[in-house]
Amino acid sequence: MRAAKTNGFTLVELMVTLAVLAILAVLAVPSFTDFRQRSALRGAADQVVSFVGDARFEALRRNSDVKVGFRTNVAGEFCIGAATTTDPSDDTPCDCFTAGACDVSAYPTAQSEWRGARVPSNPTIGDTDSDTDGVVVINPKRANLTEAGDAGRISLRSPIGSQDYRLDIIVDRNGRAISCQPAAAPSKIPEYLDRGC
Repeated sequence: MRAAKTNGFTLVELMVTLAVLAILAVLAVPSFTDFRQRSALRGAADQVVSFVGDARFEALRRNSDVKVGFRTNVAGEFCIGAATTTDPSDDTPCDCFTAGACDVSAYPTAQSEWRGARVPSNPTIGDTDSDTDGVVVINPKRANLTEAGDAGRISLRSPIGSQDYRLDIIVDRNGRAISCQPAAAPSKIPEYLDRGC
C-alpha cells in the first residue's frame, strides 16, 4: 500500500521565498522613509496655510483685527497662534506655547503634532527685527494685512532622514497664505515641482 502524498513546501522553497521578501523589504524601507518625511512636511505646511485662512475668517466674523504670530523657542519647538488686537501695527505674538494665551486659536497642542517637521530659519513675516517671531495683523474689513510690508514667508523643513525637503509658506499683503517649494531646496517633492517660489 502506498503512503498518501502530502502537498507542501520544501525547506529550500521557503528559504528562497523568505530571501526574496527580505530583499523587497530592504528596498522598500528608504522609499517609506522618504514618503514619511514628505508627508510630515506637507502636513505641517498645510496646517499653517489653513491656520492663516481660519484667522482671516475669524477677523471677518469678529469684526476685529486678528494678529497671527509664529513663534519658535531655543529648543527648536514652534507654534502658531491667533489673537484679537486693537493695534493694527501690533507686532507681539500671543504666547502659543501656553494653553489659552491666544484668544482666537493656537496650534499645536503638543509638538508631536508637527510629526518632526522643523523650522530652518526665522520667519520673515511681520517685523523682521525679532529673532524668533513673526506677526501679521489681519484687517476685519477686507481680510488683508493692516501693513502690506508685513508680508513674508515661513520656512519649514522635513523631519531628519535621508532627504532634506523644504517648503515655504508665503503670506501675501492680501492675507492669503500659500505653500511652495523653494528653488534651492536640496531635495524636491514631486507634487510641488510646479509650485516653486
